[in-house]
Amino acid sequence: MGSALSYHSRSRNITIIQNKISQEQRCLPVVVAVCNTETQINTGKYTHLSDALLLKIFSYFTIEDLMRISRVCQQWRRVGLDPSLWRSVDLSSCAHARIRDRTVICLVSRVTSSAITYIDLSGSGCSRLTNVSLFHIARQCHKLRKLCVCNRNRITSTGIEMVARHCPYLEVLRMSKCPLILSRGLGFVLRRSKLLRELDVSGCLWVTDAVLAEIGQLCVCLVYLSIEGCKKVTDNGIVNLANSCTTIKHINLRNTKRISNAGMEQFLTKLPDLEGLEIGLVRKGRGTAAVLNLVATHCKNLTFFDYQECLPTPVDDVLCQIAEQCQRLRFMGVRYQYQTLSNNLVLTLTKLCPSLVRIDASLRFYI
Repeated sequence: MGSALSYHSRSRNITIIQNKISQEQRCLPVVVAVCNTETQINTGKYTHLSDALLLKIFSYFTIEDLMRISRVCQQWRRVGLDPSLWRSVDLSSCAHARIRDRTVICLVSRVTSSAITYIDLSGSGCSRLTNVSLFHIARQCHKLRKLCVCNRNRITSTGIEMVARHCPYLEVLRMSKCPLILSRGLGFVLRRSKLLRELDVSGCLWVTDAVLAEIGQLCVCLVYLSIEGCKKVTDNGIVNLANSCTTIKHINLRNTKRISNAGMEQFLTKLPDLEGLEIGLVRKGRGTAAVLNLVATHCKNLTFFDYQECLPTPVDDVLCQIAEQCQRLRFMGVRYQYQTLSNNLVLTLTKLCPSLVRIDASLRFYI
């Protein structure tokens, strides 16, 4: 009975390898070698696959697949725990698995944790994770550079503070829609993480003008900032941010209802080298064409521009002006709630801006 279960487990994992390699279409000899392995599994003669070849095959697998294949045999377990495969621990794709704290603890304890530089715990299968996971990550992964804990309702400021205390190389922190992480926890992170380059606090209702002032003073290397849905931010907040943090290259200002046209103009004037801008005009009296004219006038170095509007407003001429002025623009997203862009307008935009490679004019709405 035990041998039958073992054989079933091995054949199932080898089938995974065949599917992965056929999808990637990387190397035909590798596929042939794996297929031959399945025919020899009855006799147990599949050890002719070298560690280097297995490592190449395993490099195409997800974290979920690596956890499965490590149960096949000792060789696969040894190769599957190679540090080069675990630099990035992305659990966001594990939608159907119920990942708990003990799963994360097992991962960071068995793998050479010093090799882990990126951890993503934002998947729907990670909804039960708590501060316990962050405590073990902080103690084991001292070279961590990127951490994503978006939409986690059980992680608090204490867990984030522990990560900031033990991970001095943290560069990217994404914690959007985390209701239990408050300004106290963010302030501790900002004071500890001097190398922070990307920060996402979208949907955090505690983000105010004072928090933005603290971000501008402490984040001297900040390049990307997302404050989407932070409804307490006003004109003073973004203007002070632009004055104190001139390194920002990309900012997300969608659904910030208290920012006026005057505040937007001051902000764009102080950051002429802005390369990415995401805005969403959700109030009727905001003056759609006026704001887009400001973008065309002050943001000539844009490479990424995303704009959305609740009400269908005729701004075709202004969009053409943006495409003509921003010659480095590569992505333009223009979304209305009730209509899409015409084909003639899309063709005109591509002619005016030769560098434009993608236009997203879908009806998808972020707010």
